[in-house]
Amino acid sequence: MMDVIYYTYKVPEGERHDSAVKRNKEALTAEIKLWEGYLQKGSGSFLAGKTFSLADVIVYPGIAYFFRFGLCEERYPKLAAYYNTLKNRPSIKASWPPTWLDSQGQDTLKDI
Repeated sequence: MMDVIYYTYKVPEGERHDSAVKRNKEALTAEIKLWEGYLQKGSGSFLAGKTFSLADVIVYPGIAYFFRFGLCEERYPKLAAYYNTLKNRPSIKASWPPTWLDSQGQDTLKDI
């Protein structure tokens, strides 16, 4: 994920290489499809089963970044359901980045 986001924001547009953009997006797409598949095969609403666990604590911030940067919820319905379910947990609401509350996300990942 960071390869796509950082490359977009840190490398000046005139210095970007189409092959690097394509490679980074393909790698990220493959990773996101893996997470979508894990959730599809899972036996509950959480990564490691039916209850919230350390696995969710570790992985959820990355998933939140996916959607903050414009990942399409319709394209990844299981990942979107997981994101939205956990987003409503009191512990996650309490630790949500304050800047995310008063600002719009980006659209960097809209094509992934």
